[in-house]
Amino acid sequence: MTSKSLNRGLNIVKEAFDLRRLEREYLGKLDWEVQENANMYRSFGSFIDFLLDKSIKRTEVISQILPPGPVEMHFKGDIHIHKLPYSLWIPYCIGWSYAKILLKGLNTPAVISKPAKSFQEAFSQLVNFFFLAAQEWTGAQAVSALDLFQAPFVKSSKLKRAQLKDILRMMFFELNYPSRMGFQSPFTNITLMMDLNRSLLEEAAIVGGKVKGLLGDYLDEALLLDEVLFEIYTEGDDRGQPFTFPILTMIVSKNFDWNGRRWGELTELIFRNLSERGSAYILNGYVTNFESLYAMCCRLTIDVSKLKETLPIELQTLKGFYQTEDFGKRLRCRGIWALPDATGSIGVVTINLPRLSVLSKGEWNVFEELLSEKVSAAREVLLRWRERYEKSLKEGFMPITLQYLGTLSNHFNTVGVVGLPEAAANFMREPKLWAEGSFKSMLEAAAIMKRMIRCIRERVEEFEEMDGFLYNIEEVPAESTAYRLARMDYSLFKEDVKRGDVFIPSHNGVPFYSNNIVPYYADVSIPDRVRIEGDVQQEFTGGVMMHLFLAERPDPKALKNLVYRIATNSKVVYFSITPTISVCRSCGWNAIGVYDRCPKCGSEAVDVWSRIVGYYKPIRMWNIGRLADFRTRKTYTI
Repeated sequence: MTSKSLNRGLNIVKEAFDLRRLEREYLGKLDWEVQENANMYRSFGSFIDFLLDKSIKRTEVISQILPPGPVEMHFKGDIHIHKLPYSLWIPYCIGWSYAKILLKGLNTPAVISKPAKSFQEAFSQLVNFFFLAAQEWTGAQAVSALDLFQAPFVKSSKLKRAQLKDILRMMFFELNYPSRMGFQSPFTNITLMMDLNRSLLEEAAIVGGKVKGLLGDYLDEALLLDEVLFEIYTEGDDRGQPFTFPILTMIVSKNFDWNGRRWGELTELIFRNLSERGSAYILNGYVTNFESLYAMCCRLTIDVSKLKETLPIELQTLKGFYQTEDFGKRLRCRGIWALPDATGSIGVVTINLPRLSVLSKGEWNVFEELLSEKVSAAREVLLRWRERYEKSLKEGFMPITLQYLGTLSNHFNTVGVVGLPEAAANFMREPKLWAEGSFKSMLEAAAIMKRMIRCIRERVEEFEEMDGFLYNIEEVPAESTAYRLARMDYSLFKEDVKRGDVFIPSHNGVPFYSNNIVPYYADVSIPDRVRIEGDVQQEFTGGVMMHLFLAERPDPKALKNLVYRIATNSKVVYFSITPTISVCRSCGWNAIGVYDRCPKCGSEAVDVWSRIVGYYKPIRMWNIGRLADFRTRKTYTI
């Protein structure tokens, strides 16, 4: 090593560990990444997380572990490698087999807990399981059919409604405490099944680690639990603020009780909640086989029907709880619960589509060549990640995952996209498409978006054959990615943007990219938005999301009719109803809409809550790019 290169290396190390500078940046919020994630709170733990991020997330450091070519692309803004630096060691998101947790109890390296026998114990074990596993995954954790699996405990514990509500409220508070790395709340998701999956009702109910009849034997208790859950989601915390976690997914299908004939008050509670809080994401069972489509987090959905072809033989022939029927039949009947263990995504590498569109200048052959190069780079990272995560599992970095999952064979390699509508506009050379374009032009853009996603899908299907691993494509939430990449592209194409030749959306000079199909800054009617979104969503294999942002509280009956029409008359797979909520921190007053001052007590300490990407947080906690996105959103009145 020459003295020149040695000095350069020492300067890099000195810059990376300039603690006084990093401390000033954190305390003064001089770096936008101090608040890149709205799930972060100012604290010593968050500061340590910031130090780690700034010390490791550097080209010369990351290249020691990940392939140098893709790493260079990341720091240039061609792609985005998610969840650095933690993703160097641990994977992204996981859907746990709740049946397995109930069978095993909570076994940790420190203490061993037998399988839960009471309702309170069952929820306590689940909450603590989430806390423990959050140390081993960078993103979301999920359990499905929470209502059905908990219902037997409601009956065996002989709980009254008030007692049930107290225990469930305790769970909500505990899951929202910032207890994971970086002083964040664990990112948790639950799915409620009600009585929609008939085959699931024939599965074993588990109490105390033993089978106690069938889940369908406890349907009344499950529906009671659903009622109480929706009550709590609607009420919020003691100040009237919405609970951020656990994120809730519900399913609408042909068996959904739209008129309350089976569910009674529950149906009314669901749509009251959607009109006041918008707590639940809606998975559309009319256009998907929801029994084999599992909601992983705020938008990632996993089609477990693909897993049958890749499951190792030993997993398909396990004895005991999971070997009571033909594997293929069980897979079709109940999706994720047919699997010996759960699935998810090992990680995501996102392609900066708008940049490729600008560079291709509307030439598809050029675009396809650039896209192929970036998708291949994503593959390199995903394969290296998988190799390292298998090592982390083997070397004891993930003791909970090793025991309750055991393998990453059922996890997908995920390629993400961001800025899809901006990519289409720039490819068409129509920078004003989403502001002034005709609906016909927007349909042309939809066709281009579909072609882009189809191109990626064809490539990753080739990778599946070559690598022997599952791949999928996700429209990523891009909480910080959308700003980071737009900011870099604005710097790269600044003169073109000023001339109006290149389109990068912005507000007050702050650029951002969209994380959806029809951008939320586009003044498009609900029917037109639904039509385009549904058409393009069908091309994805990982996850998408359509939000409908509301300006005021709708009539619950009118909202129910809208949800029904979307579910039955469109191809939209996954969507949310998102009212904007204002909450006074002084007196607790809250209402739908944006308020700067509390009309009750006059205080200006009013928080405006909305979904930043997939979860509710006050906009004062959002990063600068997402705030720009919020200021440009078009809202609807129903």
